[in-house]
Amino acid sequence: MEAFDELQGAWATVEGRFMSSRPIQRLAAGSVGPNHYAAYLRETYFYTREDPQIQALATAWFRGADREMVKPFLQHALAEVGHDQMALDDLAMLGFDIGSIPSENPLPTTLALISFPYYAIQYRTPISYLGYLYFLEFLPTSQGAGISVALSHAGVPEAAMSFLKEHRTADVGHNRLMKRYADKMLRRREDVDEVAYAMNITAKLFSGMLEGAFESVDRGESQFLPKANRALEPDQ
Repeated sequence: MEAFDELQGAWATVEGRFMSSRPIQRLAAGSVGPNHYAAYLRETYFYTREDPQIQALATAWFRGADREMVKPFLQHALAEVGHDQMALDDLAMLGFDIGSIPSENPLPTTLALISFPYYAIQYRTPISYLGYLYFLEFLPTSQGAGISVALSHAGVPEAAMSFLKEHRTADVGHNRLMKRYADKMLRRREDVDEVAYAMNITAKLFSGMLEGAFESVDRGESQFLPKANRALEPDQ
């Protein structure tokens, strides 16, 4: 069984469904603006802040031959450190105050995304984490360019897309790591099925995170207003 090839087949299905999701279709249709993107960046800060520690946590459950992956997993986790700050930097580039965000709480839909890998690692199987990781690593390299173009059309300046740019390039190497993880750790059909299942869940939760971020703006519940409207804000 070529586990990585099996996962690529599962990814094609998951990717297609995700790209047909409501928030992505809104982006493609031009019905989001820089303020929606800002709300996405805020939520991105929260989930990426957790990612290095989640990946390190997974290694605590590695046994037997899986221990060979401890070092690459930890190195991979270290490479993710600081990506949360990139999201904040992009927010600042848009002109928003980022000072209070680290002490705030994520939206419920973002908390669901953050919580899933913790649950999967500890209460399902640690290899389930590979499905979470696969989605987050392959989406930028597969769809990042098109998403960046759509954001440009929505009025987002290139200088405020450093997070997306970094992941479109850095994740190419991480994709190669995914092949190594799959070849070494997925030994049974059940293993591949578990990772594919987690990949699909992650896609749905990530779509939910986007939807929650966009709707927080639509409902007027976000601190991010269109730049053109800021002059209308009441004096504090």
